[in-house]
Amino acid sequence: MGQDIDKEIIEMLAKMTGFEPSEITLEMNIVRDLGVDSLKVIEIATAIEQKFKVVVKESDMAKISSVGQAIAVVKKLIERKQKVL
Repeated sequence: MGQDIDKEIIEMLAKMTGFEPSEITLEMNIVRDLGVDSLKVIEIATAIEQKFKVVVKESDMAKISSVGQAIAVVKKLIERKQKVL
C-alpha cells in the first residue's frame, strides 16, 4: 500500500505540474523545484482529499515543503482515518 501511495501522489504532482513522474524525487521542493504556487497547492490538497478520502487541514499543508513530506502527511492522514474506522 505504501509504495502505491507514493506512486499515486507523484503521478498526481506530475500531472498538475507538467513534469514526468520519473523526474520527480522525494527531495524536491514543491514550490521551488516544481513551481507550485499557492493556488496550485490548494488544487493539490483538494485532489488528495478526493483521491484518498481524507481531509487535508491547513495545519497539515503547512508541514509540507517537499514531495516526501507530502507523501508522509497523506500516509499519516490515511492511517488516522483507518484507525477511526
